[in-house]
Amino acid sequence: MTKLDLVLARLRKLPVDRQEAIAEEIDFLLESNGAESILTPEQWAQVEAALADSREPVSTHEDVFARLEADDK
Repeated sequence: MTKLDLVLARLRKLPVDRQEAIAEEIDFLLESNGAESILTPEQWAQVEAALADSREPVSTHEDVFARLEADDK
């Protein structure tokens, strides 16, 4: 089984709304052929600086999605 097969199996176990959100991200990546980023170079610099700062709080992927879903309600 390929890595893609394993990831798709995991994706299919998620709730439909999460599947749709991830599918949108994948679609964007495929359409842009990796040529574009949704962040500007300045935004990437901010992200990298925050990741390098051990005092910055870290959120898991699940935490982020939970907050996004809570904001939608």
